[in-house]
Amino acid sequence: MQERIRHFVLQVIEEFQGIYLVDLRVRGPQRGRKIEIILDTDTGIRIDECARVSRRMRDLIESSAELLAETGEDFEITVSSPGLGEPLKLDRQYFRHKGRPLRVSYTGDDGTEKEVFGRLAEVMLQDEGNRRITLLPINKKGGTSKKEKQSVTLSLDQIVRSVPEADM
Repeated sequence: MQERIRHFVLQVIEEFQGIYLVDLRVRGPQRGRKIEIILDTDTGIRIDECARVSRRMRDLIESSAELLAETGEDFEITVSSPGLGEPLKLDRQYFRHKGRPLRVSYTGDDGTEKEVFGRLAEVMLQDEGNRRITLLPINKKGGTSKKEKQSVTLSLDQIVRSVPEADM
């Protein structure tokens, strides 16, 4: 059922310029089923866009007897953007966070997992063989780290997890 709902979500967001699906979760039993749709744009999705997608999804589900039978009449739809502190799931999300602090866990050249906290300075996704980001390390007080003043460039293949954090 989740794949069928994903198909409908993708169909609906095609109607809206620049919106893309980050995540979809369908939870709970048929009675009281919860459908959580996480959307974004390259500049950040607005509340009114989430509301329009939510209304359109509700209309689609309620007009499809087959889908309504699967979701149940007592379903709940939540459409939102990824929250601060939520790990990035799609490469495309890096564009939205350019200039903002990220905490990135990555696999170093020696195979061990390492972490860097820095401001996202550059995002390069065009070249399939060389997709990367560049971070400017910052310390906890918001300034440039004294011991790591040089930028850190990471291939997206190295990255285990990237989490946007509040600006200091």
